[in-house]
Amino acid sequence: MATVDVAARRAALSRSALFQVLQPAEIDAVLAQAAVRRVGRNEFILRRGDPSSGANIVVSGRVRIGTMSEDGREVTLGVLGPGDVIGEMSVLDGEDVSADATALEDCVLLFIERARFLRLLRSDSDLCLRLMAVLCRRIRRSNAALEDMALLDLGARLARLLLRLAQDYGAPAGRGTRIEVKLSQKDLGTLVGSSREKVNKQLREWETEDVLGKDQGRLVILRPEVLNAAATPV
Repeated sequence: MATVDVAARRAALSRSALFQVLQPAEIDAVLAQAAVRRVGRNEFILRRGDPSSGANIVVSGRVRIGTMSEDGREVTLGVLGPGDVIGEMSVLDGEDVSADATALEDCVLLFIERARFLRLLRSDSDLCLRLMAVLCRRIRRSNAALEDMALLDLGARLARLLLRLAQDYGAPAGRGTRIEVKLSQKDLGTLVGSSREKVNKQLREWETEDVLGKDQGRLVILRPEVLNAAATPV
């Protein structure tokens, strides 16, 4: 299991969209109220229907946010990484957790119980505004994803997803950009509203055309201009 020192925890908060507005002394005050939580790969961090207990900030690792449809299909809603906050909606409204959060990798989290998190918000109006911005950004992304599913074909939806993942989680790898988060074809299918088989067919076409490659089990974007063209329908 990964270990992360105080400097790494402070760095995670400093680059968080929520906490980056805080001064160093304020970040240390947040750390003083946070408990370190370690979660192994494929373990649940939160389950849909859990009571609200607090917020988790990702220090290291990747987290899958998803749920189960009425017909039993697993649906991936998004992937979160270092600096992202999990469970903030239920902290705010006091309702049960609305989606599952599962560790895609070994993760280190900072957990702040609900009462302490609410005290932080009440004491800092800038932090409240920042949290509103984070929530609005997630809503905008969800709206954009729904619009894509309604208006775009699979190739365009998948191209947009891969480009976004490369922007959020990309790292140089030879002559391309490797997507550091490892998602199965089933995960990719649920993110774009399609079947694993159709996603597999499209990925194979792009691999044959040398648009995509593989490196240590992760996708590598070799020709982003092709994906950009596919993502922008005429």
